Amino acid sequence: MRQGFRKYLSTIVLILLCVVCATIFYINASDIFKGNENNENGNGNTNTNININTDVPPPEIPVAVIDASGTILSEYYCDTNLRAEWVTLKSEGSDMIYLGVELYLDSLRQPNATDGCLIVNGQKTEFSYTASEESPTLLATCTQSIQSTDDVSMRIEAYLNVDIKEDNGVSLSSLELSGNIVASEKYKTMAQSSAIPLKHISQYPELPSGDEITSLAMVLSYLKYDVDKCDLCDVYLEKGPVGYTNFNEANVGNPRNAYNSYGCLPPVIIKATNKYIYANGGNFKAYDYSKTNTDELYYEVSQGNPVIVWACEDFDITPSISRIWIVDGETLYLKSNMACMVLIGYDFEKNTVTLANPAGNIFDIDISLFEKRFIEMGAYSIVIK
Repeated sequence: MRQGFRKYLSTIVLILLCVVCATIFYINASDIFKGNENNENGNGNTNTNININTDVPPPEIPVAVIDASGTILSEYYCDTNLRAEWVTLKSEGSDMIYLGVELYLDSLRQPNATDGCLIVNGQKTEFSYTASEESPTLLATCTQSIQSTDDVSMRIEAYLNVDIKEDNGVSLSSLELSGNIVASEKYKTMAQSSAIPLKHISQYPELPSGDEITSLAMVLSYLKYDVDKCDLCDVYLEKGPVGYTNFNEANVGNPRNAYNSYGCLPPVIIKATNKYIYANGGNFKAYDYSKTNTDELYYEVSQGNPVIVWACEDFDITPSISRIWIVDGETLYLKSNMACMVLIGYDFEKNTVTLANPAGNIFDIDISLFEKRFIEMGAYSIVIK
């Protein structure tokens, strides 16, 4: 969590605790000062001796049953980005969930920008941007209180109108971000570690650019399907030519080709999954968990559900935009170093997650680095259950 936001949240929490303590004090006031009312001595003087009830314990600080934070980045990863930092908080015994959001502009240059808007659960906060030497620049903040005793789904969106021409040729008229937050007490009951015994399947040699479809093959195999990665690719995966295909609708190129094939995003794999299950039987279904906080992904792993994620082939390399296509009037940006794999474990004590990479093997990686690259790549994920 960013230090600036910790200060901001600390102020909110301090105010809430003051309210709680004041309420407790008020309720117990009559007992604390008992005996001081109408207490006059024989001379008509007021007795100034106060009977303090020393048996009253000091108020306890409420225990947090929801205390989560996260980051949402703008859709395009270049040297100028929007970044939303969010925090959710709920105390034990309370039915109020507190949400705090800060919106920042991270930039290595000063973009020409005018105005924008932060939208939290439909509540709009409009703002104007003036070029500043400071980076990051705080653009807007929002706090909300939501009454609920159940899991709460929240939505954060933001945009900033800009005029940016990147060194790599990317031109942007606006920066946009969006993300979903699930605030739940169930995360507190999760085991500190969990591992799914998934069998690794290599995409090589038949599918040199087929990490997405091979990741799906690994999950279907774990679900006891007698699946073949090549059959899955050839029969159930929709494919289209490079430069004319939207990677949300079909795989860009053929995974059997080592070159001139660029993969796809969750909607394509979800469609292939459900087509395969329909043809081969079973009650499973693929769900899009994209742009959801990582706590939700770890919870699914704790329940025995592998999660297909879009991360990095090399986690030491920061992603950037490598390809640009215009398909049916829509500009599509492909990020370099993107790789699809399966999240099959976590260990909060060791601060690691376990990934099954079809282009490599099963390995552990620092949880913070995984989350950073996962978010930078767009926070795309799928759960089949």
